Amino acid sequence: METIIYFNKINSIGGVESWLYYLAKKYDFKVYYKEANVEQIKRLSKLVEVHKYKQPIKCDRFICNYNFDIEVEAKEKIEMVHCDYKYVRFKPMLFDGFKYIGVSQVACDSFSELTGKECELMYNPLEIEKPKVEKYNDNKIHLISATRLSSEKGLERMQKLAKLLDQEKIDYVWNIYSNRRKKIVGANAVYNDPKLDILGEIAKADYLVQLSDCEAYCYTTNESLLVGTPVIITDLPVFKELGYKHGENAIICDLNMKNVDLDLIKEKSMKFKYEPPKSNWDKYLSSKKTYNPDELVEVKATKRIYLSENDTHYKPRETFKVKKSKASELEAMGCIEW
Repeated sequence: METIIYFNKINSIGGVESWLYYLAKKYDFKVYYKEANVEQIKRLSKLVEVHKYKQPIKCDRFICNYNFDIEVEAKEKIEMVHCDYKYVRFKPMLFDGFKYIGVSQVACDSFSELTGKECELMYNPLEIEKPKVEKYNDNKIHLISATRLSSEKGLERMQKLAKLLDQEKIDYVWNIYSNRRKKIVGANAVYNDPKLDILGEIAKADYLVQLSDCEAYCYTTNESLLVGTPVIITDLPVFKELGYKHGENAIICDLNMKNVDLDLIKEKSMKFKYEPPKSNWDKYLSSKKTYNPDELVEVKATKRIYLSENDTHYKPRETFKVKKSKASELEAMGCIEW
């Protein structure tokens, strides 16, 4: 049964992109998109077949994310609900003949309340191998964040936390992975370019910080707990749903940041084993992989390109063969058609 997952745009970083990556690690399906970050495609194409959308799709099962703006013929159509629509205060778009699946109970409940439609809960599979790294061996508090530096993701709360740490004269370093560096969080903030994989850095840190207004899931915090790093978070319903507990695997702050437990932060004493909610995507997707990233396919150059793999130049409209994974990467770069 062929399943296609569609994105209008696959961004360089984001929770929906993490959702797709973890599904691709375990299950067999194809991905289609209109726009995409090349690094995301390079990573995905090692796991599943990836194509740029050019013509109508025909498949057994079709899953879309936020946008349904293409021609599709499918036996079953699903729209994913990645958002707490009640919080963001706008009604989601509904499409004829679709069923709806939410990434958390919070997402499902808010969607159903606003639309009157049923929404099935489907947690994502999170299979992570803990990096073999050691915690920082010094007296500093090492914080890490990988997030947009925006109001809804808690920029003002991050600034309040930095101010509280400074007032308490706590020696800390805060590594922040974001593409918005102009926002000043604190004097001890170290800004880094976003990366697809920072699990090693998360595992070394004392805490991951995510102080959002609202979350429908939050993959970064789950990744953090799975590698043994507790989190500093806001008191949100989804974190209760996912099993985050103050003093056990998390430091939970009120939205007004008036109850930040600085003494607990300084202790660095939490030891725990975290089990995320069990995924049940086996109901819809096959874990039997049919995709071979090394299979050769014939492609056609759309511009003059050079491949270092075989030290060869290709002219526009010239055909040649490459591995499927490489074809997806070249297509995302606008170099070939296949």
